[in-house]
Amino acid sequence: MNDQMRTWLTRGLMALGGLVVGLALGWIARGPGSGGDTARMAFYNDWRLVCPADKEEKASCGMTADIVDPRSGTKLAQLALGSQPGKTGEELVISVPLTVLIPPGVGLQIGSDTKTYPYQTCVATGCVSIVKVDDALLKSFDGASSMALVVTAQNGRSVSLPVSVKGYSDARKAFNSIEARRHSWWRRLWS
Repeated sequence: MNDQMRTWLTRGLMALGGLVVGLALGWIARGPGSGGDTARMAFYNDWRLVCPADKEEKASCGMTADIVDPRSGTKLAQLALGSQPGKTGEELVISVPLTVLIPPGVGLQIGSDTKTYPYQTCVATGCVSIVKVDDALLKSFDGASSMALVVTAQNGRSVSLPVSVKGYSDARKAFNSIEARRHSWWRRLWS
C-alpha cells in the first residue's frame, strides 16, 4: 500500500468515525421517542391518544372515546383506557351522566356480549365505573365491529349509547408503540 492510498484510507476512516460519533451524540441528546419534552395528542378517527412527555416516566399514554349526542352535540359519556400512576395494569374508566340509576351499573356491550360493571363513585360531572383490563377484554375490543354502553335511565328503561370503534385499532397500535418506546432504551434505536 503506497502513501497516497494510506492517506485516503486514513481520511475516510476519520470521516466515518466523525459521522458515527455525531450520530451517537444526536441520538443520545434526542431522548426516547419523538417530541420527548412535550406531551402529544393524536386523533385516530373517533379515538384520541394522549401521551405525556417522555421525561414523565411514571405517567402513561391514554386512549379516550367520547359518546356524543348526534342531535345536540353534547358529550353523553366517555371511555378512557390506560394506566393510572402507581397502579399496575391498565384500566377502563367509563364515565356516564348523573341521570342514570346507580344500582343496575353500566353495561359494556361488545358485539352481542354485554358485561355489567358497578359504579365506583359519582362526581359533579357524572358517575364513574373503573374496570380492570385483562387480555380477554383487550382482545374483544380488537375484534369488535360494534360497541355500546348500556345505562338505566331514571325512568327504569335501558338506554344504549353507541361507542364508535372507528380508529380504535390504529390508536391501540400507536399506544403500544409509544409506550414501548417511552420505557425502553433498546427500542429507542428504531424510533
